[in-house]
Amino acid sequence: MARKRATIVIVPGAWVGGWRWRTVADDLRDRGHYVFTPTLTGLGERAHLTSPAVNLSLHAQDIANVIKYEQLENILLVGHSYGGMPVSVATELVPEGIIQSILYLDAFYPEDGQSLNDLVPGPPHLPPEGEEYLVPPPRMNAVGFNAHMTPEARAAYEERRTPQSVYCFSEKARLSGARELIAQKTYVIATGYQNDTFGPVAAKLRERPDWRVEEMPFTHDLQHVAAKETADMIESALP
Repeated sequence: MARKRATIVIVPGAWVGGWRWRTVADDLRDRGHYVFTPTLTGLGERAHLTSPAVNLSLHAQDIANVIKYEQLENILLVGHSYGGMPVSVATELVPEGIIQSILYLDAFYPEDGQSLNDLVPGPPHLPPEGEEYLVPPPRMNAVGFNAHMTPEARAAYEERRTPQSVYCFSEKARLSGARELIAQKTYVIATGYQNDTFGPVAAKLRERPDWRVEEMPFTHDLQHVAAKETADMIESALP
């Protein structure tokens, strides 16, 4: 039986824009779904809007505004990596019932009062000495990130990543419990690398009966290394 047409909002991770999700979004659109991949303020094609005013709250408002002005309903809201932070806060800004399902893809999952820098197992994301507020993207060669790219694809990826305001990483999420009222909640952990960042999140949510926890045997950039499988997983979380 064909799945009904659904509305999906995918929020990308740090230092990138909606462009990073083009392959997965196109696949889901080919399957008949409405798909939105908003670029958060100060990133991607909106890099010219960066300022010290860009923070976690603003990024949550970006998401809420897409939902409001596009008049979206019955949404599956997806956050990848850093995207889990503004997705969590956005649930506080969107009227109850509009987000019917939420999906964290190898993503940060804050509790009330936690920032991303509180959750990283290594050093916090901070601007380099002499820089006011911008944190440059790490040039990751680790297996967990972009190690599977050709040199050409890696160069194209790196040149489109943009520095990001430290206040996205240092501002603490203010959550009153709206996220927990969403009918369907799914967390996906990537198990194809040593996942010290998100493994504890998956373990915690496995203990909560209202959460579904799944594994994908790939590295962190699921949308790049396993585009079809990622689209399949997103479909599986539809309301």
